[in-house]
Amino acid sequence: MNNQNAAFFKNLKAQVNKHQFTVGISDLAKTTGVSQTQLRYWEQKGYIHSQKVTEKNTVHRFSYGTLMRVHFIKAMLDEGFTLAAAAQRATEQSTQMEMMRIFATNAFQGVEERDGHHMINLGYFDEAHTQNLYVYIIGNEPHYRVYPKK
Repeated sequence: MNNQNAAFFKNLKAQVNKHQFTVGISDLAKTTGVSQTQLRYWEQKGYIHSQKVTEKNTVHRFSYGTLMRVHFIKAMLDEGFTLAAAAQRATEQSTQMEMMRIFATNAFQGVEERDGHHMINLGYFDEAHTQNLYVYIIGNEPHYRVYPKK
């Protein structure tokens, strides 16, 4: 990974860890597949929350946690749950979502080219810190490899 990419990923990781990673409603809609109208309704009902930033107009910014919550609610809706039931399940699953956030921000060590694949370095594989775990994607399927620490 070149120095520019390494700096970008380090900064992104720091922002997510500080819960400063936010997206606007249009990016949230694109990322999750939930329309902006639906997101506004969910916010009005109290199922999701935004941070309001006042510039010329009030801008709603959504945290990483909210992005994960929207993904979860949408998955529950796709399985046939009502919005209220999906939101309730999302609340119940908040511990697991926080665990996923911690994993994503701590395990991600960067993207590297190895053996002809772009691989995500997921950090140490063993307690002795002698091996690293990598994942790469082929056809929407993850493949894992363990390499000696560089």
